[in-house]
Amino acid sequence: MKKINYFSLGATLYTPCTHARLSEIMQHGLGSKSMVFCTEDAVAEYDLQESLANLRLALSNTDDVSFYRFVRPRNSDIFSEILSFEGIDKIEGFVLPKYDLKTADDYHQVITSHPGVMVMPTLESSDILDPSNLSKIRKKLDKIKENVICLRIGGNDLFNLLGLKRMQYQTIYESPLRAVIEQIVIAFRPYGYEISAPVFDFINDIETLKSELYMDLNFGLFCKTAIHPRQVEIIESFYQEYSSVYIKQAESILSEQSSAVYQLNGQMMEKSCHFNWAQRTKNLASSF
Repeated sequence: MKKINYFSLGATLYTPCTHARLSEIMQHGLGSKSMVFCTEDAVAEYDLQESLANLRLALSNTDDVSFYRFVRPRNSDIFSEILSFEGIDKIEGFVLPKYDLKTADDYHQVITSHPGVMVMPTLESSDILDPSNLSKIRKKLDKIKENVICLRIGGNDLFNLLGLKRMQYQTIYESPLRAVIEQIVIAFRPYGYEISAPVFDFINDIETLKSELYMDLNFGLFCKTAIHPRQVEIIESFYQEYSSVYIKQAESILSEQSSAVYQLNGQMMEKSCHFNWAQRTKNLASSF
């Protein structure tokens, strides 16, 4: 089982498997540290078989590359089918759409039949909107915890369940989904699950994207989903800048010589309270 550092994923760029240049993109990438090749929401039902054929061809022509590659199957049946494709061993893992109480067991059956497969379950169905379900989902996930790189938040699917769409010039934290994100962080992070930052779906609104990235930090969310190569440099540059600014604080907390409580850069630092933050910040810095 190949362990993948969550912080090394950078901006995770999604591309539909119907893309005319899928083989080229799968081999050379589009500048991001990680990519997801999608057969789910980005592909219409009538294009599914074409997308699978395109993916099969791309996999058969692929070689080792310098970025992480993942595939998002449409459901557990397609997940099982894709695992039989030639070249699938070159893929780092899979993004599991709509992972919840109804789909978990079917996904687990596929995973246990293919030891070592790595996954990123996506929380994006109606189960996620009920906070009482989150601990039940976590107990399901605990059965495959060694296979989980991180959890992903399907922001647009959750908006759809509420009959909403993201409004221009507003971050996701200025919408009702802030409460959902808060509940997800509280339900999963203390138990060792990392969580990705949700997609920002305005390609040209750079300033709001940057504002949302700052808010992602407050929730401890990285490896943000990207929908366009233009977003990649902004997201990954932001992570690099963040880690360079805070690495001294992090290293001071992790140092055996540091005091229990001290001041650095105008902030009170507490070794016992900031240790986990410091370790995560150092992991991010080492990836950038």
